[in-house]
Amino acid sequence: MAEQLASSDVVEADNPFKPDVAEREPEKELSKKEELLLEQAKLKAANKAKQRELKETITQKFARTSEQVNLLKTLQDEVSSIEKEMTNDISVLRDRIDSCNRLYHEARVRHARAEEEYVLSKLDLKKCEDKKEALEEHLFTIIKHNETRKAEKLAHLYQKLESLSFPSTSK
Repeated sequence: MAEQLASSDVVEADNPFKPDVAEREPEKELSKKEELLLEQAKLKAANKAKQRELKETITQKFARTSEQVNLLKTLQDEVSSIEKEMTNDISVLRDRIDSCNRLYHEARVRHARAEEEYVLSKLDLKKCEDKKEALEEHLFTIIKHNETRKAEKLAHLYQKLESLSFPSTSK
């Protein structure tokens, strides 16, 4: 009968609506086996409660983890979007920089050519000025020489004219 009582105690211990064996028969002393079975039933009930609590905790943590995964996915998508925009902006800016570099190079080449042309033009201008001054000096020298020859010729002709001149009428 002790075995029947022990097995029925286990079944009854699993049932939360039935009172515990210890509560029903406090005046009876339980045998060692019954006490072990009772203790085993209590441990089973405690373990089931702990398992339920653990399942709830796992479910809650899983839900939180799911939320965190979703949040991380959202953040990753936003960061990816920002990186894509930044990459696009950088690409546009690099294209503009390359275009400016080409324009700068072309302008620099044109400037170098223009500067070279300016220097050559300035040298030509200086040569022409020097040649003009030399020719003007030569012209003035020729004019002066011609004026001097003309003055000498006129003086010579005037002397001739005076020597050929009519005798004086005063006697």
